[in-house]
Amino acid sequence: MNKSRSIKIAALATAITLAFAPVAQAATWKAGGASSVNGLMAACKAKYQAATGDDFPYNGTGSGTGKTGVHNGTMDFAFSDSFDAAPVANQIQAPAFVWPVAILTNTGGSNKPLTLSTETIAKIFAGKITRWDDEQIVADNNRPITTIIYAKNGDGSVKKDAKGAPIVLRTQTLTQKRILPAKPITVFYRSANSGTSNNLTNAFNKLYPSIWTKPANDAFATAFPGDITANPQYFRGATGSGDVANGVKATPYSITYAEVGFAKAPYNLAITKVINAAGNAIVPSSDSAMAAAAQATVAADGKVTFAYDTKDADSYPFTATTYALAVAGTSNAPAIAKTLNYLSNNCAKDNPAEGFGAYSATNAFAKAFQTQLAKLK
Repeated sequence: MNKSRSIKIAALATAITLAFAPVAQAATWKAGGASSVNGLMAACKAKYQAATGDDFPYNGTGSGTGKTGVHNGTMDFAFSDSFDAAPVANQIQAPAFVWPVAILTNTGGSNKPLTLSTETIAKIFAGKITRWDDEQIVADNNRPITTIIYAKNGDGSVKKDAKGAPIVLRTQTLTQKRILPAKPITVFYRSANSGTSNNLTNAFNKLYPSIWTKPANDAFATAFPGDITANPQYFRGATGSGDVANGVKATPYSITYAEVGFAKAPYNLAITKVINAAGNAIVPSSDSAMAAAAQATVAADGKVTFAYDTKDADSYPFTATTYALAVAGTSNAPAIAKTLNYLSNNCAKDNPAEGFGAYSATNAFAKAFQTQLAKLK
């Protein structure tokens, strides 16, 4: 047999061997939990699949569902917008995402965005302010307001400091004049257990304990300072973020809370500027959420505590954390760690329009996330 023929036969044998060699099985992870990240997970999925070959059909019906799924083993990993107070053995809770809880409105007509103080918002959701022409809402929208101008890089992106917080270039003051509708307010809240509700009611309780007299809870009705069923015309419950957004879309003169992605089509809701403790009117965004994150503290177990009353110029006061939940010690744990690492490090960065903050390597959230993730490897 000549040398050329030997090479051809060897090459053919190699090709046959490779053709019948076992191929690594692509994983399809069972994942779910917080509905706040539905849009982010959908936006991120194609790049994740291309990079890993794996898939995760995300079932975002609420943080409570995610906690339960990890506890009983029906989910490989989950996301929750509130810290799990009763984790199972070997469970990790890693702060995967930071994002602003936006106050979304439908005030009828042109539906222009409002400016509201944190106190006004707390009173609206507590049922203490029940009309759009209330003097406190009118005052918030007929006064000079200070807004933030960020420093920019050459490519137009916002400059960040070592903590990943945006750098404020300057402020500008504008005078607002607005007539508010003489209509009652309809409040849409999350009727299912929700980490979004937990984050918002925690901010209310910490900022205004005399108004929000009960501690934060995943159940909005439980944290509510009174009987939420007493006025069903004023308060209406709906299950998830999309449900409350749909409710506000269909109901003129209504208000709710969700992440900023639920303001865009098909909901087309107005995003409220919130006056923070520094007196500045802040638009909820990935940048203003990262400003709040830079003022927060992160415990050894991954739990985040926000400084809701910080005087930092551009901190958005209603900022939330989404925790990644998974259990260490399983055969899939190392692979799940790689998946969560990809999602946290790439999804927010690649999809800024979804409103989630992108971590820098030196950010306390990023460090805590990696510390918790290492327990899975």
